[in-house]
Amino acid sequence: MWQCPLCKSPIQLNSTPIRCINNHSFDKAKSGYVNLLPVQFKKSKLPGDDKDMVKARREFHQLNTYKPLKEKMLSLVENFLVQSEKASDFSNVNSKQPLSIYDAGCGEGSYLDAMVQGLSCSGHSVKGAGSDIAKIAVELAAKAYKETQFVVASSFELPVQDNTQNVVMQVFAPGSNDEYLRVLKEQGILITVDPAPNHLYELKQQVYDNARQHQINEKPRDGFTRVHNECFSFPIHFENTEHALALIKMTPFYWKLPQGKIDAIVASLGHVTADFHIQMWKKSSSDSIAGQ
Repeated sequence: MWQCPLCKSPIQLNSTPIRCINNHSFDKAKSGYVNLLPVQFKKSKLPGDDKDMVKARREFHQLNTYKPLKEKMLSLVENFLVQSEKASDFSNVNSKQPLSIYDAGCGEGSYLDAMVQGLSCSGHSVKGAGSDIAKIAVELAAKAYKETQFVVASSFELPVQDNTQNVVMQVFAPGSNDEYLRVLKEQGILITVDPAPNHLYELKQQVYDNARQHQINEKPRDGFTRVHNECFSFPIHFENTEHALALIKMTPFYWKLPQGKIDAIVASLGHVTADFHIQMWKKSSSDSIAGQ
């Protein structure tokens, strides 16, 4: 499923050395991830989220605070698979080949692992893979979830061959619609998660004098048909100040505000609203795209 980021020829990440037919070679770390981000593709020395931000997100996810979101995403994908199996229009559902799940902008891997484990528990054979531009995030993911292949790569240049994925995930990450369309199999699905209007609004009210709600994007995607669109929310009640601090450390606010302000917010913040805009898109058939 992998391709060389330089010449687009196939590569095998389980080979030694990792090298394409044009002799482009890539390194595999001890933790298992592969760096498929050529230096000429980087826009900075250390692109993506920094070490402290990534570790804060790992700590937060270990508290399972966003478990309802992960369960909602899993439920949507499972329901779609069941409906598609009945309609016999989903690639590989009735075959022995595993479902291929790809997380573009996977961060430290929590969302992808929840999807892979959940589908596996439902009886599906699943093959998971993910990429992120932040090396530290991919390293954490590879160490924690050893059954899944992670790579360092840009979501705007996915090192993945055409028409190989059943499901692509994009959770709180930028990405390329053209790339998602390219790597998904026909009738494959893309699930996207972005902040909805009230996401962490109580926290924003303590940071800004005039807090603004998030604006949601409901624009259509070229080559896709939207099959699900909702704002999904739930309250987060903090069990203690450490719980509140874990959430704040996951946001940019922690790294921008003075320590005194952070301490005051942690002491007074009893709950926040988690609010997510979840959309699911089915790749249109080649015939319908040609007819547009």
